[in-house]
Amino acid sequence: MKKFIKQLIVFFIPLLIIFALLEYAIRQIPNTYKYKNEWMLQHADSLNTLILGNSHCMSGIDPFFLTHKAFNFANSSQDLERDYFILTKYEEIYTELKYVILSFSYCTLQDRMDYTDKSRLKYYGIYMGYDKYSVEITSSITYEKIKEYLKGNTSQYSPSGFIVNNSSIENLGISGIKAAKRHTLNNRESVAENLIFLDKIIRFCESKQIKLILVTTPTYPSYYEHLNEQQLDLLFSTAKEKVDNYPNILYLNFLKDDRFDDIDFKDGDHLSKQGAEKFTKMLKDSIDYILKTEL
Repeated sequence: MKKFIKQLIVFFIPLLIIFALLEYAIRQIPNTYKYKNEWMLQHADSLNTLILGNSHCMSGIDPFFLTHKAFNFANSSQDLERDYFILTKYEEIYTELKYVILSFSYCTLQDRMDYTDKSRLKYYGIYMGYDKYSVEITSSITYEKIKEYLKGNTSQYSPSGFIVNNSSIENLGISGIKAAKRHTLNNRESVAENLIFLDKIIRFCESKQIKLILVTTPTYPSYYEHLNEQQLDLLFSTAKEKVDNYPNILYLNFLKDDRFDDIDFKDGDHLSKQGAEKFTKMLKDSIDYILKTEL
């Protein structure tokens, strides 16, 4: 029996070494999670505006066009639990944080990464110190990530965390319908959990005298015309309830804004680089106007 155990150990040690080397190599591939965490550790003390949320803000708000020093820490499929984690992770570093801009999308209250995008959960443990999912090699999207890296295809992100999308090369009508269907969820448990984390974000901002700005980004007609009315009403009613009860919250809804053209979209629910510039300038003007009227 002892001999058998020794043989197993001898067999598995090389495999573990190979596994560890592969894991290390994969972690050296540039990625936005690692970059954004390192940026915050170095610069959060001078940050004025933090952008959080999912891919709608990740590629829809370009900090370059905001007046104050801003950084975009939104990520694909990022849910409110991860938003709260990021917001509070750098609490001891903030000295000038005055505004938090947060995605408030059609799917925000329904979406939980634990159910809809487990493949990206590991990044929060590996690159940000979250206490879950710490091995990247087992992620279902790791192999696609390696393949794209070897091809020389890496995500284009600006120094301020903004992800660059080119204008659409696909049918915006079709992509909008597909996205609306994908984002229409019926998960009461997710809603309850998300409301808890939304309240935590609100209370944190309130305690730090930070203005929380909830934003629904522009979408293509094929997207917003195919949304479920009940899910959409829940989003709007929640936003209204929070604004009515907390003076530090603003809600800006651009979902059906008709000032955007085809070239402004990457797909049915994401803005292109040009659309993001246009939207960020509009967002800035709206925020400035509201804040002035409140004085």
